[in-house]
Amino acid sequence: MSSIIKLNEEGCQNCYKCIRHCPIKAISFQNGRVQIIEDQCVLCGTCVEVCPQNARFTKDHRPKVLELLAGSEPVYATIAPSYKGFFEDMTFEQISAALKAVGFAGVEETAVGAYETSRSYEQHLLEGKMENIITTACPSVVMMIERHYPALTSQLAPSYSPMMAHAKMMKQKYGQNIHVVFIGPCLAKKAEAQDPLAGGDVDYALSFQALRALIENVPHDVIDEQALGTLHTESRLYPKPSGILKTIEPASYGRYKKVCVDGIENCMELFDWMEKERPTGLFVEANMCAGACMGGPVMRSEKKSSFKGRMFIDDARKPRDERPAPSASCEILHDRVYRSAPKALPLPTEEQIRAILSQIGKNDPSQELNCGGCGYDTCRQKAIAVFQGKADVNMCLPFLREKAENTSAAVLQHSPNGTIALSADMEILDINPAAEAMLGMERSQAVGEVMPEFYGDDTFDTARESGKPAMKRGVQFAGDLTVEETVVHIPESQMYVVFLKDMTEDYKNKERLEEMRMQTVDTAQKVIDKQMRVAQEIASLLGETTAETKVALTSLKKSMEREDL
Repeated sequence: MSSIIKLNEEGCQNCYKCIRHCPIKAISFQNGRVQIIEDQCVLCGTCVEVCPQNARFTKDHRPKVLELLAGSEPVYATIAPSYKGFFEDMTFEQISAALKAVGFAGVEETAVGAYETSRSYEQHLLEGKMENIITTACPSVVMMIERHYPALTSQLAPSYSPMMAHAKMMKQKYGQNIHVVFIGPCLAKKAEAQDPLAGGDVDYALSFQALRALIENVPHDVIDEQALGTLHTESRLYPKPSGILKTIEPASYGRYKKVCVDGIENCMELFDWMEKERPTGLFVEANMCAGACMGGPVMRSEKKSSFKGRMFIDDARKPRDERPAPSASCEILHDRVYRSAPKALPLPTEEQIRAILSQIGKNDPSQELNCGGCGYDTCRQKAIAVFQGKADVNMCLPFLREKAENTSAAVLQHSPNGTIALSADMEILDINPAAEAMLGMERSQAVGEVMPEFYGDDTFDTARESGKPAMKRGVQFAGDLTVEETVVHIPESQMYVVFLKDMTEDYKNKERLEEMRMQTVDTAQKVIDKQMRVAQEIASLLGETTAETKVALTSLKKSMEREDL
């Protein structure tokens, strides 16, 4: 059986809301992925309804139905009587005309099959052989009992649902080669249509929303003059609470007491009690949705009033001149069967539960907050789900928050840079140890103090206006410190966070290096000057010696010239 409820993984934000609201916890969270546990889900539609990201959606069989309509074999529609609560401005005659316009060979009300289902219930009531009789019109109830209350499976009435009974009747009347499409407000009907044990005579189940899309381009003012109704109009009461009970002849109940329950929590409470106390002689009308089918998932998603819908249903049961559907002349000759008990999930020992809880810092029962943030009502339920492979051990919001806070605190605690949280009025909200050392005061003394030295600091304005961290170097802070200042503005908290990196030694080293450089330049200049003087002195001495030599040689030359004469 293919999945009915699909997940858009990109849209899922892992908020655990679907797990939190799933009454039977048929949703797992493992390795960062949320998945429906197919063999435990009862298709109540709650997860689809509560998802804030609309990341869950139901399988739409419209394309498959359009393929059938394009084929050569006739396609018939069976419409649940709850249509009156969804299509408030359309009559059955108008819907029938619209469906025939898009290719359906015939259209009938599922109430035709509901009459046969009630007759089957009456037969089992009169026989009196069953311990209790639980109605099976709601496929979600059937799935819940098969999957979660296997001890009650034998108490499910061996009767086909109105949808499947009607499909069988239509095939008997119009031929086994026809296709049947059910239209209603229920997600679980999609699974029932795929389940061979449920009857196997319905090809696809469409929601009322899919029907609206299917006929949106067809004029709705056309009336089908040949529209088919039912002689047993009380069968149209099936979609409302106690509707099934009102279709049963009072004399049929015999030793059985009537019980009506609707809403998944109420159903679970009743089934828990029936499994534990083992009462007998009950005829139970069970509907998974609060308000029965009039409060089904499709109705809820469209904000349809179940109370208003019930008034339409009450009006529809009134006898009127109707042309009965030909399939009403057919009968169901055999009973439905159900699945055997499912495999029970393993349960952990107390030691295993405590070991799992200790992984998320819950070493004592007093640490079990039972906040429900993970989707489970108690920490122990969550630990059991972890053991069964349905949940991730880290799915604990208080634990993750504490872990994140401890990590952040450790980073700030051991950071060599000062961190100061300031209000918009420059009042200290918090500081870390490095900032304590810079300010020369402890945190308890600093918190609440105002820091006027930040007044007029344009770095704060830049951070606020740009929405980005703003940095300034060489800021004089707390007297003799020189810091690199980075300011972050947090608008949602109307506060600033200032990160101060102590650059005092760096700046002092820079000054010393500058002083050494200047001293080196000065020394080099002195050497150059001295060298110049030496060169000049040498040049002067060389000049004097050269002159003297010239005079001596000239005198010698002249003397030798005279001797020659």
